[in-house]
Amino acid sequence: MSVAKKSSMGLFINLSVMMFLLFFTWGAWFASVGIFMNQAGMAEFIGWAYSTTPIAAIITPFFMGVFADRFMNAERLQGILLILSGIAIAIAPQFASAETPEIFIIILLVHALCFMPTLGLSNTICLKHLANSEKDYPIVRIFATLGWIVAGLFISKGLQADTSVIQFYVAGIAAVVVGVYSFFMPKTPPAGKGEPLSVGDICGVQTFPYFRKPAFAFFIIASFLAAIAMMPYWANGGTFLAESGIKGAAGFLTYGQMAELVVLAFILPVFIRKFGIKWTMIIGMSCWVIRYVLFSFAAGGMAEGGLVAGQLTEPSSAAFPLLFGAVILHGFAYDFVFISGYLYVDKNVGENVRAQAQGLLTVVTQGIGFLISSQLFAGYLYNKAMTDGSSFSAWKGFWLIPAGYLVVVLVLFCLLFRPKKADL
Repeated sequence: MSVAKKSSMGLFINLSVMMFLLFFTWGAWFASVGIFMNQAGMAEFIGWAYSTTPIAAIITPFFMGVFADRFMNAERLQGILLILSGIAIAIAPQFASAETPEIFIIILLVHALCFMPTLGLSNTICLKHLANSEKDYPIVRIFATLGWIVAGLFISKGLQADTSVIQFYVAGIAAVVVGVYSFFMPKTPPAGKGEPLSVGDICGVQTFPYFRKPAFAFFIIASFLAAIAMMPYWANGGTFLAESGIKGAAGFLTYGQMAELVVLAFILPVFIRKFGIKWTMIIGMSCWVIRYVLFSFAAGGMAEGGLVAGQLTEPSSAAFPLLFGAVILHGFAYDFVFISGYLYVDKNVGENVRAQAQGLLTVVTQGIGFLISSQLFAGYLYNKAMTDGSSFSAWKGFWLIPAGYLVVVLVLFCLLFRPKKADL
């Protein structure tokens, strides 16, 4: 009888620390940069700040296909990129003002272009060396979420730096630390070294035949359409919470990641197995709608109460449960849409094109979809709604825009997505 292989405790700890530090770096600035920019007189550029990571997500698969799969060890490439990303984001505060917002955004883009490929590289390192990746990787991945949570609490509650340049220095230091640490990870040579490089492979053309299946094609399209409405939560949610009287808004948002841990570990695996991908996605998109509606109701209640946005020391007793409920929904809203999407794609394409298919889904949703979302909802529509100042009446109307759009997407998904039972 064969004995199942087990990952050594030393390897497990090293990979977990790497994932923790990697997402600590991201979480140190991503949730609070919108709050910071609003206070620094750069509110109209918030959409551009949150466009940097989607742009990088679009470019990353091309970069990964050329370098990580052909020319350089994953751990070395990750180390170099993280050190460069740390230097870039540490420079960003020098241009964080209303006089130089364009330079600030460009530097954030440089950081994102260096940082985003490491999300794939870290997964490559983990999946290559864990003895039982299906069992061990989810546990290692939990430390990534913990890193994000700790970063948010450290910046927001510990340093009270939601509106301070300190968040960028913390992110820079963390990036350099995990960059140096990466060089001590297990050697992970390029899997395709010496093999011919095909532009078609990089672009994921081998996944195109699967679009002949109506259910698969519409699933990708629906995921893309849904992603277009999702960035306002990250880009504008922190500012709204701060103006509603939540102290340490970035830290408050980490309750959503805490809920995500529970959903990912205990609820999603059971739900998707029992009810299937369609109902899982319906619940996920519905949670995004409910979240925005709760934000709108909270803003409407404070507007009717004569409260002034940005001048509260604490949220009203009626608004707080709505704000807290909207944040807690993150576990269902994110995992039921994005994690279930990865599982659906993984099951419905051939093993030889799974990496390409996952890359394509990421580009379509968290790349192109989030880029449009950042520019349209978090940028243009936000600036238009807040023309007369960020009053609670303006916030009430703003949150109903992505909610209404998602209702349309949800109805179309319910009517047109018809997967077979074997499709998950």
